[in-house]
Amino acid sequence: MADSHMVASSSSSFQAEPLPSKSKIAELRSQILIGDLPDDFLRLCQPVQEVGVEVAPAQPHHYPAPVAESVDSQQQTAYMPQMVSPAEQFYAFVPPHTRGRIAIKVVEAKLTKNYGLVRMDPYVRVRVGNTLFETPTSVNGGKAPSWNRTVNAYLPNEVESIYIQIYDERAFTNDECVAWAHVLLPEGIFSNEVIDDWYSLSGPQGDGKEGVINLVMSFASIESVPQPRPMEPSQPPQIQQVEAIGGVTPGPLFTEEELDELHVMFPSIDKEVIRHVLEAKRGDKDSTVTALLEMAS
Repeated sequence: MADSHMVASSSSSFQAEPLPSKSKIAELRSQILIGDLPDDFLRLCQPVQEVGVEVAPAQPHHYPAPVAESVDSQQQTAYMPQMVSPAEQFYAFVPPHTRGRIAIKVVEAKLTKNYGLVRMDPYVRVRVGNTLFETPTSVNGGKAPSWNRTVNAYLPNEVESIYIQIYDERAFTNDECVAWAHVLLPEGIFSNEVIDDWYSLSGPQGDGKEGVINLVMSFASIESVPQPRPMEPSQPPQIQQVEAIGGVTPGPLFTEEELDELHVMFPSIDKEVIRHVLEAKRGDKDSTVTALLEMAS
């Protein structure tokens, strides 16, 4: 009974409105405009050219000539940083006490033992002087990893060898060094020869018992880089005076604190080398960091 009462009450609350009367319908009908639509209804009106009247052709619009750039904008354009490739950044600066540039291609290795629990993912670390380089990981390389990665480095003076380490990359523990080698640089590379040879690896199995690694090495002397010509003795050197702005003497390009900060960021690079890079970059820390990253990579 309660449900039927609710249905009855709801139906009574949603009753439809009564239809309009005949007089109301006649009044609404009288307000409707009845007739034929014109032929150009909802059509675009196009201009009609009169007979005998010539229409002048449309004249092209002449845009004003571009205004010459101001001196400030030209100076800003001149000082905008140019896109420089990493190779140009690497060869633009030569550290002091450098013998030349050495290229070491780490091709592949033949290892004696697989030290991984399931698989072994080896990668190589190459140390040239105080600089350390690292190859990508040979995923699931096992006992026959392949890298084919070339390392370009500056060879310091009195450095006659490089140090090779092969690591097994681990996911949950520290990477394990499974083999290493102390490779003496062959004399042939200093005579513009490319040396492709295999070198014995040492490790937990013993000296020279961990397998062999294939390296391809070449060398380019630093003398091939063009040096600035000295000034002729008849012409005295021109010393450019730097005018102080507002009577204030210009300060140094960088401070010792900034030099120490960069040395902390790049401990593998000599502090004097960082100083020379800062001087070459006119104290610009961003450019200096970019150059040091290229040297340390």
